[in-house]
Amino acid sequence: MARNKRQIISKGTLLIVIIGIVSLFGDFTYEGARSIIPQYFAALGGSALLLGLVLGGSEFAGYAVRIFSGRIADRTKHYWSMVFFGYAVNLFAVPLLAFTGNYLEAAVLIFMERIGRGIRVPPRDYILSNAATGGKVGKAFAIEEGLDQTGAIVGPLIMAIVLFYKSGAYRFAFSVLALPAITAFIVLIAAYAYYGSRKLDLKVNAPARVMSSRNFMLYSIAIAISAAGLYQAAFVLYGAGVNGVTSYIIPIIFLVAMASEGAFGFVFGMLYDRIGRNLVYSGILLAVFIPIFLLGGSLAFLFIAALLFGAVTGIQDTVMRSVVGSMIPSEKRGSAFGIFNMFYGFGLLVSGVVVGYLFYSAYYIIAYVFIMQMLSMIILNRSFRNKGS
Repeated sequence: MARNKRQIISKGTLLIVIIGIVSLFGDFTYEGARSIIPQYFAALGGSALLLGLVLGGSEFAGYAVRIFSGRIADRTKHYWSMVFFGYAVNLFAVPLLAFTGNYLEAAVLIFMERIGRGIRVPPRDYILSNAATGGKVGKAFAIEEGLDQTGAIVGPLIMAIVLFYKSGAYRFAFSVLALPAITAFIVLIAAYAYYGSRKLDLKVNAPARVMSSRNFMLYSIAIAISAAGLYQAAFVLYGAGVNGVTSYIIPIIFLVAMASEGAFGFVFGMLYDRIGRNLVYSGILLAVFIPIFLLGGSLAFLFIAALLFGAVTGIQDTVMRSVVGSMIPSEKRGSAFGIFNMFYGFGLLVSGVVVGYLFYSAYYIIAYVFIMQMLSMIILNRSFRNKGS
C-alpha cells in the first residue's frame, strides 16, 4: 500500500513537471512576443491609450472566456481536449504577428493569443491541482510557475539578441517564436500520450477549510480591484520606447520582470502551504510602489519598476490561484478558476484603459493605484474574516 502511494505521488509530481515544461516553451513564445509588442505597436503608429485598450481588452477577453471553459471542463470532463485546443490558438497566433502590416491586424492576433490562453488555463489548473499530492497545491503551482517563468526569461532574451543584431526587425523576431510554439505542442502531446490516456487516480485531499460562495465572490472582487490598480509592464516598456531607450534593451527590462515573477512565484508558492492565504496581502502592497519608482526617470528605475511588477504577478500567479485550488472542492474547481479569472481579467481591462488614459499624468496614476490597492485590501480582509471562509 505504501509503495502504491509513493508511485502515485511520483506520477503526480512528474505530471506537474511535464506540464511545467509545456508552460516553459509556451511562455518562451508569448512572453517573448509581449516583450516587443509595445514598441512594435508604437512603430505601427499606435498610441499609449490604444495599446492599453488592446492589451486590456485582450486580457479581459482571455480571462472572461475562462468562466465558460472552466464550466465546460467541469461538465464534460474533457480537460485535456480543452487544453490542446487552447494551446493551439494561444501559441500559433504569435508567429502570425510576423505577417501583420498595421496595428489592427496585430490587435486581432493579440486577442486570439489571449483567448486561446483563456480556454486552456482553467482545465490545466484543474489537472495541476488534482496532481498535487497531500493537498500541497501551493507547491504544485510553484513548480509550474518556476518552469513557466524560465521560458518567460528566455523568450525576451532571445528577442533582445535578435533586435541587437537586427534593430527594428520585429516581424523576423515574431517568426523566430514559431520554434518554441511547436516544441510546446510536441511536449503537450507527449504528456497526454503517457498521462492523459491513463486514468490515474491523482486526487487532492479534501479542503480543510472550504470558502463559502459569498466569500469566494468577495475574494474575486478584491483581486479584480487590485488588478484594476496594477501598473502593467506593457506601459513600462511603452514608456521606455517613447523615451528613446534602445530597442534591444526593452526586452531585457521585460526579462527582469519575468525573472522576478518566477522567483517570487516559486518562493511564495512554496510558502503558501505553510503560511496560507494571508500571503495575498504582500502582492497588493508591492503593487503600490510600481508607478512611484517611474518618477525617477532613469533606466535604473525602469528596471526596478519591472522587478516590482514581476514580484506582484508572481505572487498573483501562485498564491492567489492556490487559494482557489485549496479552498474550493474538486468538483467545482474548474468553474471557480473560470469565475476568478474573469474577475481578474476585468480588472486588467480597467487598468489598461485608465492607465493608458492617464499615461502622461504620473501623480494621478500614483493616486489611482494607491486608492485601488487599499480598497482591494479592505474587501480582501472582509472575505477572509467572514464566517464560512
